[in-house]
Amino acid sequence: MANTCVFCGEKAGSREHVLPQWLRRQAPEKFAKAGGTRTIRTKQGEYRQIAELFATATVKCVCSTCNNVWMSDIEQRVQPFLYHVMLGRPVTLGADEQTALATWAMKTSMMMVQSSVLDDLTMIPRADYLQLHRHGQPSMRRTTARALYVEPPGDEHQHEWGTFHGRRIGGKTNGYSVILRTGALAVQFTSLRLEPGYEIARYGENGQQLRLWPTTEAFSWPPPTPTPNDELASMHPARVWAKKRKA
Repeated sequence: MANTCVFCGEKAGSREHVLPQWLRRQAPEKFAKAGGTRTIRTKQGEYRQIAELFATATVKCVCSTCNNVWMSDIEQRVQPFLYHVMLGRPVTLGADEQTALATWAMKTSMMMVQSSVLDDLTMIPRADYLQLHRHGQPSMRRTTARALYVEPPGDEHQHEWGTFHGRRIGGKTNGYSVILRTGALAVQFTSLRLEPGYEIARYGENGQQLRLWPTTEAFSWPPPTPTPNDELASMHPARVWAKKRKA
């Protein structure tokens, strides 16, 4: 548990839900009360399942101002459509919805990391927390994201509501790649530490994935081809790379 807010550096004292309580209120009662698990990645690179009811995990790593102001605003922006996306229902997402979803997924990934002492708390660097706090969205120069449709394992009696996979990227371009799955929605972020004059290349689009960040033209969710849940952990982040920015 952090002593200072991971975003602004003030004293941490506000308890933030990893997944929002309003999602729990929207979910069917049988699903919300079913026995569930959350999968985390340890510092040793192993994955462990934690018994947990849907949308009940909390973490005390933010201050009350961040939690109740801009973080609350992120939740309000995705509230009209997020639950439908998580269930795999047809939804059209324009640029505003894509920005809201990408920002929410990044914030939730950060809370997923912070929610357990078993996780590598430095997987997502301090610079990306500051980016989200100061600008209210992921970096358009250093970060790209794609959305995938996954048939989540389990049913209304036993389910695995969330998985989080992450790996560092070494070599000439240091960075990281993380995949957050909540229900049928999986979002993969790749973020690189780049020299001035360079930017990250964007994820493309095909029948299995939709480019989520930076935003593109409005698209229909879900993509036509689902991604098997057991393939998420092995997805390679290095399909994106650094390139020189256009003048």
